[in-house]
Amino acid sequence: MYLKINTITFLMIIFSFAANAQFRTDFKSFTSDNNKYIPGILKNSSFISNDINSKLNVATNALSTNTSSPDLMLFGNVGNNILNSFKGDNVYLHLAGIASTVLIVTTNTDYKVNKFFYEHEEYGKVASPITRIGFYLPFVVGGSLFAYGKIKSDDEVLGASFAVLQSSLIALAYNSLLKAITGRPHPDYAGSYDPEGLSKTFRFGILRGGVFWGWPSGHTSSTMAVVSSLTNYYPDKTWLKIAGYSLVAYMIYGVTAVHQGRMHWFSDAVAAAFMSYAIGSTVGKYYRNKLDQAGNPVAVQSPPLSFNFSIQF
Repeated sequence: MYLKINTITFLMIIFSFAANAQFRTDFKSFTSDNNKYIPGILKNSSFISNDINSKLNVATNALSTNTSSPDLMLFGNVGNNILNSFKGDNVYLHLAGIASTVLIVTTNTDYKVNKFFYEHEEYGKVASPITRIGFYLPFVVGGSLFAYGKIKSDDEVLGASFAVLQSSLIALAYNSLLKAITGRPHPDYAGSYDPEGLSKTFRFGILRGGVFWGWPSGHTSSTMAVVSSLTNYYPDKTWLKIAGYSLVAYMIYGVTAVHQGRMHWFSDAVAAAFMSYAIGSTVGKYYRNKLDQAGNPVAVQSPPLSFNFSIQF
């Protein structure tokens, strides 16, 4: 076995030397005989056809995407948005609004908070600015976004304006309905002979307390509708969440403290925040999904890319 292997190896080495010598002889003969043709071969050879650049450009352009303009409307999907605001996990937000009210009322927290602000009027003065703009906030924010979106032809901003306005209108209607059937009187520590009993009063029925005062807070509801719709429409904007929910907290403080606590009970504001978040988040997500679906890239089929290989003599 050992002798056989070495014999084969020896024969391969001999063959290699012979082949190499023959190649050198043939190549030298070829260059001497065809020396005048070599420059022409190098000059006229074409490894890639002349249309390669144009085909590369066609392929590159084919990678571009088509986007369609979203069909955005103020009342788009409004029926389903209303229903979805009371479905799924949103049910728990509405229940949380009711449960928080029961807890705050039964523990006398409403009465204690109201008494504190009645006795410390100076704290209410800090809250005055926010309560003045609370009712108009949806129209200021939504209207400004709408105007900007139209002027700049910016569909994303236009969608944000519709999210703000639609969620605020739904929240306003829902809030007014609850006020109409719960009939809760607003705080009046000085004018009531029993302010503690007043904090626990609900006059269930139809329009027993009007739709201006009462449970839940309309100012807090509208503010939360604006903020939650925008933060769910722009989910990646952390600064918006910080600024927005700070504004909601300021509004809760404001409606509870202003005018010596005569505007709303603390539980009115807390309930409004829970309930209105369900509405704002639902509407904000709808418009974001609507915009994303319209702007989803659709790949264009590119033509086949071919290369021509040729050598010319």
